[in-house]
Amino acid sequence: MITTFVLYLQVESMEPERNLPPLQLQLNSAFAAAYGDVAKTALDIVGQDMAVESINTPDQPAGEALEVRGRLLRPSADVFSRWLAEFNRRGFTPFLRQDEGAATAGTGKSVVLQVLAGVVPRTQSNPWINLVLFVVTVLSTLFVGVLYGVDAGLDPNAGFLELMWQILTTPALLVKGLPFAATLLGILTAHEFGHYFAARYHNVAVTLPYFLPMPLGFGTLGAFIRLKEPVPDRRKLFDIGVAGPLAGLVLAVPLLFYGLHTSPMTVPQAVEGAMLEGNSILYYFAKLWTFGQALPNPTTGMDVMMNDVTFAAWIGLLVTALNLLPLGQLDGGHTVFALFGKGARIFNWATLGGMFVLGIAGLGEVQARIPGLENVGWSGWFLWLVLINLLGGPFHPPALDDVTELDPRRRWIGYGVIAIFVLIFTPVPLRML
Repeated sequence: MITTFVLYLQVESMEPERNLPPLQLQLNSAFAAAYGDVAKTALDIVGQDMAVESINTPDQPAGEALEVRGRLLRPSADVFSRWLAEFNRRGFTPFLRQDEGAATAGTGKSVVLQVLAGVVPRTQSNPWINLVLFVVTVLSTLFVGVLYGVDAGLDPNAGFLELMWQILTTPALLVKGLPFAATLLGILTAHEFGHYFAARYHNVAVTLPYFLPMPLGFGTLGAFIRLKEPVPDRRKLFDIGVAGPLAGLVLAVPLLFYGLHTSPMTVPQAVEGAMLEGNSILYYFAKLWTFGQALPNPTTGMDVMMNDVTFAAWIGLLVTALNLLPLGQLDGGHTVFALFGKGARIFNWATLGGMFVLGIAGLGEVQARIPGLENVGWSGWFLWLVLINLLGGPFHPPALDDVTELDPRRRWIGYGVIAIFVLIFTPVPLRML
């Protein structure tokens, strides 16, 4: 049988007028030696910033946390970073949560600080991998840019590998792929370095961007950075999450308008396998502003023939919209979780349901029964539903400090990011012409 004994400590507050009750420190006898020093260390670290009411040690030797309960004397945004550094230096990781079961009487937010043994190791990254992937992605986007923008100079009977060799070994052809490659990679690079520099600003360890080459389709599967440690609080999570899309949009929107102004308008020819790009609200009104009519025009059949810059900017906006889906650890998932905490699950479930409905509407059998669904449904959303569940699921894990809330300025930026998502979201990215 495991017995428990209780020690009583008197805590001195920085506020002399406060009469705190004796601190109840519960130590399991089997682990008193191991956790007694940790409890006292925790009190030393947080005692000036938190009116500690109790410290409870775990009943099991591993997997459970030391719990410190009390009321904050200072905002967690001002103190948790120091707590984190002090605990990490001693080989522990703190988690700050609101104490839902605490009484509401008294001043200060009731919280529970959980302290777990261990620190997430900062894995070493190899920048040569980032460089090699970037160079290969440059080549793959140049290759796709040449295929998209050049109608002559290529052997129509050449196989895929032969065609790739011909393009990649012919500088005059590669140069013709530059407008597409530079536009798309410029947007993706701005996006990822937005995340990178926001993380570095908040002293969160992060890798350089990893670009993913693909010599088909868009020439790339996108890019990502990897955080080497947990994000300390929701404000830092928000800043890192929104910095990428906003940085990418600074390039994508002007390049889209430039591309549209340099693209011709024509009646597309019905070619087997030809695809029609989808409209977002922003893209629809950008074409309306540029050409003075809704495109594609349902009466005349006129539509914009996207040049390579327009196509790349459209892809950049599509990738940004997909990243802003309010799910999991996508940029949109970071945003709504930082804004609403547990309430973000409403957005998560609504997005999952919307993607499922759009996927159903994109099935050929359904479209055959209900005319007009080809303009709103896309079966590719089923693939995204699978990917979301494979990449951590639709719900966002809490930050280490889940008590700190966003300040008003960040909240308004967050609402603006949600509005941007609505403007650039494309329900049907591509469909057969």
